[in-house]
Amino acid sequence: MKIAIIISRLLLGAGFIIFGLNILYPFMPMPPPPEGSLTQQYMMVMIPTHWMALVGIFQLLGGILVILGRTAPLGLVCLGPVLVNILAFHILITEGQGIAPGLVFSGLEIFLIYAYRSYFSGLFTTEASPS
Repeated sequence: MKIAIIISRLLLGAGFIIFGLNILYPFMPMPPPPEGSLTQQYMMVMIPTHWMALVGIFQLLGGILVILGRTAPLGLVCLGPVLVNILAFHILITEGQGIAPGLVFSGLEIFLIYAYRSYFSGLFTTEASPS
């Protein structure tokens, strides 16, 4: 189980470090979205407002935290909302096209949340009270 956790951490962390850096400093060319498509409209809002830069920072930060190991639960918390948005984008805007990497990373995230479940146990309680 420990080897599977390490491999999952490395794959998830490296993937988000690479894609986060690509958002901040583009080094992997992306073809432009089709003219007039929802994807183009989405990107025309997200890129000039620097929203994608913020997403890239969270991807980079979350990836680094997951790879470091001791900070993996915090990294998983940073990457959770990013993954929700990746899946929502591919389901709602591209109608499922290109969703495979998002599903793979989501599977790794869910596996790692399960592996580190003791660190998340306080979130899943029905007896919460202010301290």
